[in-house]
Amino acid sequence: MGMRKLVLMAVIAGGLVVAAPVDAQNAGASLDARVTQVEKRLNTVERVLSRTSGGAPMVQPDIGPPDGSVAAAGTPATAPLTDLQARVASVEGEVSGLTNRVETAEHRLQQLDMDFAAYKKATDARLRALEDGRATADAPAALSDGPAPVRPARPAATTPKPAAAADPGRADRLAAVPKPTGADAPDKGTYAYNYGYRLWKAGLYPEAEAQFDKYATRFPKHRLVSRAQNVLGLVYLDDGKPKEAAEIFYTNYSKLPDGDRASDSLLNLARALTALKRPAADVCQVYKELGDVYGDKLTPAQRADADKGRATYKCK
Repeated sequence: MGMRKLVLMAVIAGGLVVAAPVDAQNAGASLDARVTQVEKRLNTVERVLSRTSGGAPMVQPDIGPPDGSVAAAGTPATAPLTDLQARVASVEGEVSGLTNRVETAEHRLQQLDMDFAAYKKATDARLRALEDGRATADAPAALSDGPAPVRPARPAATTPKPAAAADPGRADRLAAVPKPTGADAPDKGTYAYNYGYRLWKAGLYPEAEAQFDKYATRFPKHRLVSRAQNVLGLVYLDDGKPKEAAEIFYTNYSKLPDGDRASDSLLNLARALTALKRPAADVCQVYKELGDVYGDKLTPAQRADADKGRATYKCK
């Protein structure tokens, strides 16, 4: 039974007590039992309210079958009825107090609902703004198919570049990077790859990372996806983020083992592990994987790079 129904029952029961005749001893005894029952019900309601308001844990209710004991015949009715009137007045006061507490609790719940709705609306708006901004940064303008690097040389500097706000000339450098057009941009996947590649070569690493970040998701079947992931790993390496680079190289090899840059990603994974100062055994394991999987398929340059790495780490 709901809380409001219990309160209503107490009010109704209290009204019946007041309306009962006062001149019969048996009626007085019955009235006394009914008021006692109402008080027990109110005690139960109070415990429920106390629990929902963060008070003491709920205990077993006092509500039970009406007490079968009644006043003995011949007992004067005046004193008990006077006491009953006082108890009824007390019950009415309790009911009024409980009603106020219920209304206060309902008001608090409504306020919490309103506050949460406002918070959710504001959060959704911020998330949409962030997603829209990210989509704009990732979206290619045309598309280009420039020369795809096999293993581009890593620039000497490996420290992260300053942010655009701290680099007044950055906007000019970004504007100087030519965007692929015409034959260099036959489709969006090619444009995204070539423009990201040019940003990387210009040393604009954050912009290049944004260009390649979602490439595998946006163009999962594109012929340049293996190259794009390999270049993204190289951008992270040059930007001083070897951990992210290692994850990209390994993912490119494991998910696209037949990709045209899968073997390069294994070689570059060894470079990333070296930058992370991983044990020689870890690096040697990468070279072993390279030989076991690709073997005679390696180009002379790749084989020479791997042999140099094995010699450096004394791999068996």
